[in-house]
Amino acid sequence: MSAYSASPTGIGGEGLREYLLGSARRLEAAVLERLTAELPVYRKLPAEQLSGDVTRMIRRSINDFVQALRSGRMVGPEELALLTSSATRRAEEGLPAEAIVSAYFLGARLCCDDVAATASPEDLPAVNAMYSLLLEYLQHVTTAVTAGYLQQMQITVGERHGARQLLLTALLEGRVDEEAAREAGLTLPPSYLVIALAIAPHADEHTPGVDANAAAMRKLRRLRTELALHSRGAALSSLTTDGGLVLLPSDTGPTGFAPSHWNDARSLLSRLQRAAGATVLAAAVPALPGDVAETCPVVTELAHIATASAHPPGLYRLEDLALEYQLSRPGPARAHVARLLDPLDAHADLLLTLTAFLRHGLDRRATAEALNVHPNTVLYRLRKITGLTGLDATRPTDLPVLHAALTCRILREPRHNC
Repeated sequence: MSAYSASPTGIGGEGLREYLLGSARRLEAAVLERLTAELPVYRKLPAEQLSGDVTRMIRRSINDFVQALRSGRMVGPEELALLTSSATRRAEEGLPAEAIVSAYFLGARLCCDDVAATASPEDLPAVNAMYSLLLEYLQHVTTAVTAGYLQQMQITVGERHGARQLLLTALLEGRVDEEAAREAGLTLPPSYLVIALAIAPHADEHTPGVDANAAAMRKLRRLRTELALHSRGAALSSLTTDGGLVLLPSDTGPTGFAPSHWNDARSLLSRLQRAAGATVLAAAVPALPGDVAETCPVVTELAHIATASAHPPGLYRLEDLALEYQLSRPGPARAHVARLLDPLDAHADLLLTLTAFLRHGLDRRATAEALNVHPNTVLYRLRKITGLTGLDATRPTDLPVLHAALTCRILREPRHNC
């Protein structure tokens, strides 16, 4: 950068400090101009804020560094507390952390360029000492700034999380609360895709010597992060390590759900499975915000039915499980279908094999691996199941009946009723 004033000869030592102090006003304006030119978020700030708080912090930073040059000691707790407080305000205003940190480095670079442009060869030792002290100064400054920013963000995230949970609670109680949505920083969408998740354990949760709870919580954290990324923070959720509810906003009404919308939902499920490192089964039904309360029990039961009837992991709509859902209603039909598998009561290995075979999409090798048996053993057991029940799991026409029978068998127990 070219010099802003005539180059003095021999700045070194006290001259360097006095030069920076004497150039403070000019450097303030130059740093502010560079901030608005190179960092778009600063360009969008109100003029009053730029000429006020932002300019004051630039001036303070220059003065603090000059004092550090004079004393050879870093800024103290009081000065750092002011920087922390400034970063807290920037976080409240929504400025990105990277922009705030970049501003300090940009200002430091500009001031250094200005000094270097006015220095002469004999000033090299003093300039080198200044660079060394500046790096230490920036270390202290960025630590203080980051601490203040993170502290405020933790408060903000906590408040927003609380507001979103209040909105979720309102929707689950059948209330459409626009004020709660505003406090959560959201706008109620035309509809939600109400999703119930059933999340399988991660392999680490069963690994000897590994803290199962820590592994499960890591899985849950990854799921929440992926969900937030997909929905840009607009999804509402109540998740545990083995499942829960998600309200995914949609820009169309429930009757306007096209195949593309369901494809997007399946894509999300695939991303959730990758993030979790475990299989995820989901049931989903679109609903108006005011109908979420009535829809949640339906999707929860659909997810339970899909799991109980040994459907493979994936996304299931009401129409996908219409037969099983209807048969889950109490009545003589459910009792009859449930009894179709009674011949397997005395053969726990056969019932386990049938469930695994259906859950693994009729893949004999995957079933054998899951059961830790030979694929021929799976084939033998499937034939035995056919002999006992008359139902063949490899015959397409029998598959709906087998899924329904498993559903009714499990749901006939009182503790499984939804």
